[in-house]
Amino acid sequence: MPRENIVTGIDIGSHYITTVVGAINPDLQVPQVIGIGRVRSGGIRKGVIIDAEEAGKRIGRSINEAERSAGVSIQGAYVSVGGDHVVSMPSRGVVAVSRADGHISGEDVERVITAASTVALPKNREILHNIAKEFIIDGEGGLRDVVGMNGLRLEANTIIIGGSSSHIKNMEQGVVDNDVDVDGLILGPIAASKAVLSKRQKELGVLCLDIGGGTTSMAVFEEGKLIYTNVLPLGGDNITNDLAIGLRVDVDVAERVKREYGMALESEVQRRDTIDLSQFDPNEKESVSRKDVVEIMQARLNEIFDVVNDELKEIGKEAFLPGGVVLVGGTAKVPHIVDLCREKLRLPVQIGFPRDVEGVTASVDDPSYATAMGLVFWGLDQEGGSDRSFAIPSVSMGNQFESVKKWLKNLLP
Repeated sequence: MPRENIVTGIDIGSHYITTVVGAINPDLQVPQVIGIGRVRSGGIRKGVIIDAEEAGKRIGRSINEAERSAGVSIQGAYVSVGGDHVVSMPSRGVVAVSRADGHISGEDVERVITAASTVALPKNREILHNIAKEFIIDGEGGLRDVVGMNGLRLEANTIIIGGSSSHIKNMEQGVVDNDVDVDGLILGPIAASKAVLSKRQKELGVLCLDIGGGTTSMAVFEEGKLIYTNVLPLGGDNITNDLAIGLRVDVDVAERVKREYGMALESEVQRRDTIDLSQFDPNEKESVSRKDVVEIMQARLNEIFDVVNDELKEIGKEAFLPGGVVLVGGTAKVPHIVDLCREKLRLPVQIGFPRDVEGVTASVDDPSYATAMGLVFWGLDQEGGSDRSFAIPSVSMGNQFESVKKWLKNLLP
């Protein structure tokens, strides 16, 4: 199959590295998943690479597994970026409309977004995305599509998303060392939102909350556009560590206890329910109360949701997102987490599953695949094969001019 008909996403997470290969079929409105590779992570902690050699090997295994599954050779891929080194900040660009008749062109949009990118960052930081929130023409704001409108002065309010240059380069190098080009680097929660959020949810106001192994990532949308994103250094690994300490067991045993007996609400468990630890490790002779296990888990989940709520409070969206919360990531599969999240955030909550996918859908019909599938959708947007793009353009600063041109090409008739 030609390379131009293939879009690949590689989600490099703290627990798993997931590669999804999507095929572009002109007869279908959605991508067809033709290959999946999923391996346990190594050399990665809290979303960043700490052992380049080991991480590179695991990335290679995921890619090879996806290639065998799809029966194709992966030449390029869109790759997720995570970790609490990621920061976001508002920015603003202003330009004069170039044409004498005041007709705003695609080049004017390109220039104003570029102008918003001229922010001073420390030498060890680089920009991942510059996402436009709104355009303003001669003082009139709240505009999304300004190409073809008229005015003298064009402004853009944007969100600059950046991170540690070394961490980003390590992530990119881990893919390149496996003979795969990096077509784009995309922040994890933004990618995940592509796969699980509807246009209506983004219009109403919604939080895509990705609770992974090492981090919890959030992306908030309102009126069809991204208004806030952040990565928090808390995740499923913290729950596992708490269990290991509380139960005085090995971390691997704690992880299995969490996965097989864990819940988010201790009120759903009877005190008499016990867990025989010897089924996980022959050296363990004791039994523990399942209620104690769930109490430990709920305490840490309460902390995660409290931190998320504080973030929402900072941007004035506490309990004020009509589209609610969409949970993705491996921890989203903990039983009763929807109920706990609803109680803590006081918002409607649902689990997010990748939408509008053909092919081996049973394999990706899982909230932990949201980011990998979102990367495929992101790639389709960049290559003009999807209508899931943000209402206003998102510019990846690695090749900002090409990204804007592609977006404009998709926008114009």
